[in-house]
Amino acid sequence: MKAAGRIVLLLPVIIIFAVACVSTDASRQLNRRTIASRTATVKIVNVSQSPNLYRPWEMEDFETFSGSGAVLKDGTIITNAHVVSNSRYLTVLKENDPKPYEAEILYVGHECDLALLMVKDPAFYIGTTWLEFEEKVPDLNSVVTTFGYPLGGERISITKGVVSRIEIETYIHQWKSAFIQVQTDAAINPGNSGGPVVQNGRIVGIAVQGLSGAENIGYMIPSQIVNHFLDDVSDGTFDGFPDLGVAWANLENPDYRGYLGMTRGQTGVLVKNILPGSSADGYIRPGDAILEVEGTPIGNDGSIMFENGRIMFTYLIDDKQVGDSVVITLLRKGGKKSVQVPLFTFSLRIPNYYEFEKKPRYLIYGGIVFQRLSLEYLNMWDEWWDKADPLLLYYFNDNVSDNIFPEREEFVVINKILPGSVNLYMANEVDGVVDTVNGIPIHRLEDVLKAVEHPVEGYTVITLDNSPRPIVLDAEEAERTHADILKQYGIASDRELN
Repeated sequence: MKAAGRIVLLLPVIIIFAVACVSTDASRQLNRRTIASRTATVKIVNVSQSPNLYRPWEMEDFETFSGSGAVLKDGTIITNAHVVSNSRYLTVLKENDPKPYEAEILYVGHECDLALLMVKDPAFYIGTTWLEFEEKVPDLNSVVTTFGYPLGGERISITKGVVSRIEIETYIHQWKSAFIQVQTDAAINPGNSGGPVVQNGRIVGIAVQGLSGAENIGYMIPSQIVNHFLDDVSDGTFDGFPDLGVAWANLENPDYRGYLGMTRGQTGVLVKNILPGSSADGYIRPGDAILEVEGTPIGNDGSIMFENGRIMFTYLIDDKQVGDSVVITLLRKGGKKSVQVPLFTFSLRIPNYYEFEKKPRYLIYGGIVFQRLSLEYLNMWDEWWDKADPLLLYYFNDNVSDNIFPEREEFVVINKILPGSVNLYMANEVDGVVDTVNGIPIHRLEDVLKAVEHPVEGYTVITLDNSPRPIVLDAEEAERTHADILKQYGIASDRELN
């Protein structure tokens, strides 16, 4: 009995000792991972300059922004595109070193809000570590740690949070595409953008934005999107993400599914429109039902099974690279059909996204400033979606679905009129969409330049959509006063057509 008692008394001591050893080892490993993540996290300072969209021949004043980034194995630094947009001068700082190091942008992907940098001075990398990426999306309710340099202090900030949601959402930097995005309650504040979000010592995402008006709700770009970006630029060029070019609708109504000839076990989505010139053009038709992508069944709400639940089937397209192809199973007129669609990017006639590192296209003639219709143009209005010119909004929103003027490569708009003797009493024509100049249809901005060379009986005649009265200029006076108008308003160049 005494011997047994000794065993009983000793067991707790042995167990406690073992737990203490395990706890100590785990703590040391955690500390090593934390130190590695800290020394791989950098602060990025960007002096940027954006174009003046209202006066397209001018640039805005310089602004300084800061963000964060993470050093990778090859010495490059991953960060957000919005941290380095429109950069004029870029520096990077590391923890416990006050010296700023000049950096250059290697690649930038605005649609996925990612950029890759390199510091020019090799001395910068002394004392830094690097991080690798996790392949999987972190589990819901799992803990992640965000590293970065948010505003409000100079030292590195480390915050923990729980993964609360995983879904497809529009990336707001460019408003061009919707990709998989992870929500966490880790605090992500201005300056955190571009910093690594870490789990078990590996990057599971890049911090991208917080939700204004909500407490402790932030978002990160998961490693799948980051790895897609890195794989894309590995050949020296950023090609972007392919787009199928399909507008689709849910098929949750059983009667409509029956009308299409879908059987009880079939699910999918309805194709409403195909964007002309897109990947799907010539392979998929309006009225088709998309049943599967790469053998993965699509739910009637457009979702598919994923690691942590259901997400939109567009993830299967986003996962492809430009130049890949995708096998899509359709139901067409009651018959099942598989098509192999080559994937690529394509341009919209009216850009419905923000553009960066690019000057606005414009042309000045007779004091009239011509520009193309785009989201950037509409953004000159406060709350443009409600207050911009109704005709411009109609063209912007419905040019594809209503097939508006399919011959136009872009829609040319009169931005403003610079008052001069040649254009008196014409101010009311601002924001008009140009139809013809001297009887020549205007399909793109360059057409205006060619058309003004052919005046009609000594006059340049400009007709506008939905306007019964044309703009009429004396062609000789427009030519004679052209240089004076540019000088009067301090304009160095009358055009930007690239």
